[in-house]
Amino acid sequence: MNICAQPGLAEALEAELRHGPIPFKHFMELALYHPEGGYYRQPSPRTGRGGDFKTSPHQSRWFGAMVARQAVEIWRAMGRPAAFSLFEFGPGEGWLAHDILDAIETGAHGPLAEALEYVLIEQSPPATGRIASRLARWMEGAPGRPRARLDIPGPGHSELPGQISGLVIAHEFLDALPVHLLVQTEAGLAERHVELRAGKLSFCEGPLSDGRLDGWFAGLGVALRPGQAAEVCLPALEWIEAVGRRMQKGGVLLFDYGFSSQVLYHPSRMEGTIRGYRQHAMTLDPLEKPGETDLTAHVDYSSILKTAESLGLSLGGFTDQTHFLLGAGIAEAMEQDTEDMARAAAERRSAMGLLDPGGLGGAIKVMLLTKGLGETEFPAFSMKPGDRESLATLRG
Repeated sequence: MNICAQPGLAEALEAELRHGPIPFKHFMELALYHPEGGYYRQPSPRTGRGGDFKTSPHQSRWFGAMVARQAVEIWRAMGRPAAFSLFEFGPGEGWLAHDILDAIETGAHGPLAEALEYVLIEQSPPATGRIASRLARWMEGAPGRPRARLDIPGPGHSELPGQISGLVIAHEFLDALPVHLLVQTEAGLAERHVELRAGKLSFCEGPLSDGRLDGWFAGLGVALRPGQAAEVCLPALEWIEAVGRRMQKGGVLLFDYGFSSQVLYHPSRMEGTIRGYRQHAMTLDPLEKPGETDLTAHVDYSSILKTAESLGLSLGGFTDQTHFLLGAGIAEAMEQDTEDMARAAAERRSAMGLLDPGGLGGAIKVMLLTKGLGETEFPAFSMKPGDRESLATLRG
């Protein structure tokens, strides 16, 4: 039997499926994170021109420079503490970290540069080696320079300290967490499972595998139509809960594809949002070539906010990437970059991809959650998203 090209992953899947169907969530977890053949455990880079997809940090250094400005704003709102931690989950190849650290070190942020410890939480051993090389100058811990270090997660969320004072960043992290794939049937809500049929991976319907899913959509004020599929990402809510319980003061900055619950689960998305990406092309079959295909699903920002607020966090801002970058001052920053006119012109052209409302600019939503920062208003969130319905219905 040859259900995937990765021997270790194939063996694990066959061992699970030998006893019957498994929830899609478990399949997705194995396909992406199994230590012997999971997509994010492959030796070659997953992102960038040579990988399967590109993200904003690969598009332009200006993205990281604007995120750095937001980090500065959080640090100032905290009262400019002498120690400021920044945790990035799922840093990939470390490009965002590189550009944030570079912007803070070379900008007029001397006190923050000395205060900053940048912690990269990445579970892929091959990626950590490349990250360490890319960020070497900050891992040396030179005086007056920001410090960076790598953390490889253990079970649960033990990689986080007992208390967090600073900023947590999750850039296209939540959309890669395993999801329950549900479908509304005439008889009620069912869950899609994965089975082996004639030696091939196939979908079948089965009972809900987690009691929390029962009545889930009713709790959101959403009614799925018969035949409509939708994803629920409980691990994303567990993650924000773990972060929220530890957050003493600071912020959580999220960048991801997603909408409010009302928009995400609208009948116009009858097949849900689960997608696969391979060699910069999208596939609608998430069971195809496990271990070689990135799997993602859009984020339910309403449920993220509801969970965060139950733990004492507040909504500091919500917009899309286009308006976040414009509010942060990307246009003015690029105009002032005149040291190398030819380079600056080329970088301005690259940055246009960050702002494209029909591409990354409109598709990526940005949410800021804060704690202990009072009524601070942040310029990056001064403009409304292009998808204003998600803002209007964020709380239902």
